[in-house]
Amino acid sequence: MLKRAAIFLALLLAFAAPARAAVTITFYSHEFALVARGGNSYFPHGFVLLSGTTDSGTPVSANLGFTAKNIFINALWEPITGEMDPTPLPIGYVEGAQQRFALTLTDAQYRAVLAVADKWRNWPQPSYDLDAHNCTLFVKDLAQTVGLSVSEDKKFIRDPIGFLKDVAARNAAILAPNGNAPAPPADNTATLQQRVRQLESDAQRRAN
Repeated sequence: MLKRAAIFLALLLAFAAPARAAVTITFYSHEFALVARGGNSYFPHGFVLLSGTTDSGTPVSANLGFTAKNIFINALWEPITGEMDPTPLPIGYVEGAQQRFALTLTDAQYRAVLAVADKWRNWPQPSYDLDAHNCTLFVKDLAQTVGLSVSEDKKFIRDPIGFLKDVAARNAAILAPNGNAPAPPADNTATLQQRVRQLESDAQRRAN
């Protein structure tokens, strides 16, 4: 009788226990937009959103990204003033961006992400360097911090979109349990065009 009561109590506590808290980090990229929603112009950019609840019950809702305070042509050849993205982001900015992948964090990983953000926020000015300290390298730092494999290829330094696509492909097995869609197939446009030309040529020869 006591054994049955203990089992019943354990089941009751299991059903009554709150769902496990978790924070999700979602990586986004934004393409160049000359005039976007809200009348703003945007450069290619990589950033993340944090959402959920910590193990202690603290709600989390934040955006993290690193950018130049003011974009001028001199950014092409010298460091300029950098800053973290504004909070909240401009209206429509997230809607106009592409979600690349998401990952559920432990509390330790969440704290590590905040530490990375603090490091970049407090970097000595001028802190934005197009080839050494930019938005792509910021999201790269975050991706490595949460345990994802990243590319060291310099071709991605000015390409946050290409970089995050590469991260998604490299970590497909890790990211899949978080509901991330598999990486899209490679672009075979050139191959298809070549095949169409071949078929057209074959049809023309038969006609003659």
